[in-house]
Amino acid sequence: MSLLIKMLQKRVFFSLVFIIGMSLPNLSNGQGNFGSISGIVQDSAGKKLEHAAVTVKGSNLSAITDSKGAFILNNVPAGNNVLAILKVGFKPLEKSVEVVGGETSFVTNLVLDEDIHELDEVEVIIGRQKFAKAESDQVARMPLKNMENPQVYNVVGKELMKEQVVMERSDMYRNIPGAVPNFSAGGSQGLNIRGFSNTNGLRNGMVTSAIFLLNPIVLERLEVLRGPSGTLFGSNRNTSFGGVYNYVTKKPYETQGGELTMTVGSFNSSRVTADINTPLNEKKNVLFRLNTAWQSEGSFQDQGFAKIYTIAPSFTYKVNDKLQFTVDADFTRGNYTNLSTAIGNMTNVKVRNFKDLKLPYNRSLINNSADIENGVNNVQGEMEYKFSDKWKSQTKFLYSEGYYKDFIWTTLSYITDSTVIRQFRNQTPETFGNIQAQQNFIGDFKIGPFRNRMVIGFDYNKNYNSLNRTAMTNYDTININKPVKDYSADKINEISSKRGFSATTFKSESFGAYVSDALNFTPNLMVMLSLRIDKYSTKGNYDLATGIYSGTYEQVSLSPKLGLVYQLVQDKITLFTNYMNGFVNLGPVAQPDNTVLVLNPQYANQLEAGVKFDVIKNKLAGGISLYDISVKNSTRIDVINGKNFTVQDGTQRSKGYELELIANPVKGLNIIAGYANNENKYTKASAAIENKYVTASPKHVGNLWVSYTIFNGVLDGVGLGVGGNYVGESWFESSNSFVLPSYTLLNASVFYERPKYRITLKGNNLLNEHYWNPTGTPQKPINFLASVAYKF
Repeated sequence: MSLLIKMLQKRVFFSLVFIIGMSLPNLSNGQGNFGSISGIVQDSAGKKLEHAAVTVKGSNLSAITDSKGAFILNNVPAGNNVLAILKVGFKPLEKSVEVVGGETSFVTNLVLDEDIHELDEVEVIIGRQKFAKAESDQVARMPLKNMENPQVYNVVGKELMKEQVVMERSDMYRNIPGAVPNFSAGGSQGLNIRGFSNTNGLRNGMVTSAIFLLNPIVLERLEVLRGPSGTLFGSNRNTSFGGVYNYVTKKPYETQGGELTMTVGSFNSSRVTADINTPLNEKKNVLFRLNTAWQSEGSFQDQGFAKIYTIAPSFTYKVNDKLQFTVDADFTRGNYTNLSTAIGNMTNVKVRNFKDLKLPYNRSLINNSADIENGVNNVQGEMEYKFSDKWKSQTKFLYSEGYYKDFIWTTLSYITDSTVIRQFRNQTPETFGNIQAQQNFIGDFKIGPFRNRMVIGFDYNKNYNSLNRTAMTNYDTININKPVKDYSADKINEISSKRGFSATTFKSESFGAYVSDALNFTPNLMVMLSLRIDKYSTKGNYDLATGIYSGTYEQVSLSPKLGLVYQLVQDKITLFTNYMNGFVNLGPVAQPDNTVLVLNPQYANQLEAGVKFDVIKNKLAGGISLYDISVKNSTRIDVINGKNFTVQDGTQRSKGYELELIANPVKGLNIIAGYANNENKYTKASAAIENKYVTASPKHVGNLWVSYTIFNGVLDGVGLGVGGNYVGESWFESSNSFVLPSYTLLNASVFYERPKYRITLKGNNLLNEHYWNPTGTPQKPINFLASVAYKF
């Protein structure tokens, strides 16, 4: 803790001076040019209104009313000024005030009228959902409330990310019931959902590059859709049979504002972020927002580091009430070390659990020179046009390209308990890209007495890459009990040059058409019918050395979806069930007898049923669901006459149940909790894995976060958040012989929130648990963060 205090003294001092300086009146100005405004805000019944926002229009001056409805604004320019007063649940009020230099003007008759149309919103905002907002048009691509949607989804919003001081995406995922954070060597972070792994997400509903660096500072929220979702989202790297997750980026809004944040912490971690928003004209129909961040940290191990910086502009043009354009982008660069683990020989490796390995937890066996330098460029555009109050058009486009400038992927492969082969794959340089265009026609209309909400859509997706890499190569063999030779990038490049690189390119295209209709037979009974037809084609891989294509094929897939919703109590308690489908395109396989096996798509079919609830005046929400996912058309190896033939009759089954709870039992107290139970096994597969569990798929996963904020008295704005995660043990490798151990994380934050600033102290892994991610990489022990934000 003393180390943390020293770091704060060095790094936060200037930020605090800046914030305090910005918050104080400008003392250099003479009193004759500035005065003050005070007053009391009340409702039409004479009740004093607390927490109303009072601002001087055209300036950055603002105040929040206290428990007696009173406020004071200092350093107000002399002359005529206009006060704007806002409070959720009441109609906005503007009041002209004449300010005399050196005097305080007391304003009377500041009475807000109740807005009955805002009452539901008031309950949501100051009631049960401080952090999570379970409504999204992107989930179903049509205006469906959570209670009307037969699919289960979860949301993590930016307020929860701020309170938890989320520095990387894995911290954000831990708020999703049943989600286990995962990581790919190329820089994409992801999660396991319902026993299936995925390390690529969607960006505002669109397909991204295979390399997807992303700093959470650019996010408005994370949406996680559960179950195979091929009907709307197709077959690509960004979906899995367990579900889809969608990153929703921040968009411009109609007032000036922003936030500057500085965060420092353990292992020399630091981050500086800026979120700046402004209208670009007086009509406020041309809007601009900029998010940017720089982040760096060392490692608790003897080697290792990570750096990332991002710039993300966003622009909106509201032409009129019918037509709107949005263009947003993010450009991110990363530089870090990477390390994964493999168990190379289960005969000679006697230990069966990471916790029993002899390698010290803080020892890495690599060198910082063997690093990864990569980047990603995302440019997205959207046009929305309202034909009428019943139909609108939504046109989207995303260009997403990621690259490796340098990429040395290191693996420690154990062959005995103390003997390790240091292996590498050198990928320098490489490019991965994806271009998608999407057109949706979205309707909300009636046919006779029956309400229909419908989306009719088309999408085109082009995927490409350019690879230049060595195969996995042995660097050396070491005994971890003896002095270890250096691990050098220069030597790795020398070995790679002698061995040679293999250069290939790849391109594919897919065309999809889909329709989904949510049909209300009664206000309480709804059926959703959906279907997608998808055509995929590729010439396969092109070898630059030989000039030959391999793996040419085309496939056509159908993906149906059926959902049924019955609301026992309108907008309060819903029973639902669904049948959902997902698919993966599979290319032809060359057999040992020189024949070619033409494969069909691999399919996953889910059956699910459950209940969603949002009761007790929006103070208790959540859901319970049971699911069964069956995968067919998987490939497996069958040994015939001593030769390995590929056959396509493999099956897999994932089943389980999930619970989520979001509660606000009393004012200021918010609770998020979840639990998931999953069993994912290969039911028909190659002999080595048949009836084995899928790797990194724990049976038990739980999450909890409890937050309390004080709203009155001298401690007004002080809050405490406490929570954690439990991830049960799972298997590290496919033979189910080596254990990825269970772990329990305890985290806590203390914060002080005011209209102009926010101060947060966060402790992570307070139990100092030793645990490993699904690639076998040791994770951070106990660590601390301190964050200071200035809001304007």
